[in-house]
Amino acid sequence: MSNFSSDEEVITLKEKLQHSQLVFRDLALKSRRETTILKRLISRLIAASQAQDDPLLHERLSQIRRELEAQDDVSRIIPQLALVERMVNRHTHTQKKASDALECQFQQSGETLKCLTGLPAQLKRDLRNLLQSSGSESKSSTDKIVALLQLYERALKLLSLPSNGLSAKELLNIDRISQLSSELQHLITELDFDDEVGDRLLDIRNRLLLSPDAQTLLELTLESVQLILDGTRNERKASQAFLSQLNEDLSILQRHNGRSIDNSQTISTQRSAFNEELASSVNAIETHLEEAESLEQVRPHLSQVAVNLSSLVARNKELEEREQQLLEQLKHNDQKLEALYQQTMDYRRRLGDQERKLLLDPLTKVYNRAALDDRLEHEYRCWLRYQTPFCLAMIDIDHFKSVNDTYGHLVGDKVLKVVARSIHQCLRDTDFIARFGGEEFVVLLPDAKPEEREEMLNNVRETVSKLPFKFKDSRLTVTVSIGASMFQDGDSTVTVLERSDGALYNAKNNGRNKLIWA
Repeated sequence: MSNFSSDEEVITLKEKLQHSQLVFRDLALKSRRETTILKRLISRLIAASQAQDDPLLHERLSQIRRELEAQDDVSRIIPQLALVERMVNRHTHTQKKASDALECQFQQSGETLKCLTGLPAQLKRDLRNLLQSSGSESKSSTDKIVALLQLYERALKLLSLPSNGLSAKELLNIDRISQLSSELQHLITELDFDDEVGDRLLDIRNRLLLSPDAQTLLELTLESVQLILDGTRNERKASQAFLSQLNEDLSILQRHNGRSIDNSQTISTQRSAFNEELASSVNAIETHLEEAESLEQVRPHLSQVAVNLSSLVARNKELEEREQQLLEQLKHNDQKLEALYQQTMDYRRRLGDQERKLLLDPLTKVYNRAALDDRLEHEYRCWLRYQTPFCLAMIDIDHFKSVNDTYGHLVGDKVLKVVARSIHQCLRDTDFIARFGGEEFVVLLPDAKPEEREEMLNNVRETVSKLPFKFKDSRLTVTVSIGASMFQDGDSTVTVLERSDGALYNAKNNGRNKLIWA
């Protein structure tokens, strides 16, 4: 009895030991998973909070990130995390002070501009609306500063006019002319007409860059409206001509097919009657042969049957000719349908080309803002579903305004086209580039490894800096600044765009021709 009890205790101890081992294994697996998640979370938080304007904090964060990737024990870096927390708090406080100072300077600059005499009423109203909306969260600090600088530029243009006693109304008209000219330029840029209409609209756009007076602007506006009407009318006429020709050809085919069906039914009916007569003649021959006692008695009947067969042969030949004509007609109809199909496919390709052109920037021939919105939403949904690495980069041409001011807008347009083409050539087939506005481009790099996206973006920067621009015997060096960011948990497309824009701002403030990650 004692031995039996001892055996039970041994078995129970073994079961408990096995259970303990399983529990320990589960806890170890859970601990490793939690450690992996924690490491990934800390790495992403570090990447999101990189402080480019605080080198010491930036270096400390980068060191922690490297140590996280190199070791498994997260507890070893907890003291460093505590130190970084204090540094981050100080940095946040400094950033808050800088932001408050920037807001204060924004208000002071706005009030200074408001006090200038001789500004038109519309500009003052725009300035007042901007200052009143400064407390709203609908606009970022960068947007408000850009808007204020645009107002300053408008004011400087007006105040730099010759001092010849211009009235407030005259200044207002000059300001309105400048705005209308800019809006007309944007409108023409969005249009897509081929042939002469497109060439003339492009010529008007180039003339608008020369700051035309009111009379010239009115003439160019009327000419643009007329060209737009002509282009729309030509497109409508081409569509109507195609549809009319298609309708006529389909009507002819319908008539031909109707006649072919009637002929086919007639031939089928005659073929059935022919077969019946042939069967009747064969039956008659068999009957006469069975009833006749000699060949002489059959001869008269055979002669009549021969006549009937001869008639049947002639009718059969006629049916074959009609069938041949029917086959030729059907072959002709088939060729006509094939031709109509090709015409329809050509027209469909033309419509497809026009649709693609609507998604292309007319100047640089890369995708426009509308195409960017569609592609960004698509790639964002793919990223949400599959969680593959997804990078967005904003690229801006350095000192582009000085290029326009020094060499003219035509040279500036050429720089935009060459830079856009160079960026596109540095990307993979699966990547995407769009003109974001002005001299800014947005690049989407889905499913790219860290070393690949770093190499591609630096290649873009280096390739542009080596472009051999030369105008009027003077060499021009063009560079770009790049701000890039990765999509992270909880991100939306807007937050990543803003983060990349902030990185681009840092790249420009840190000497330009740089790649900054955020």
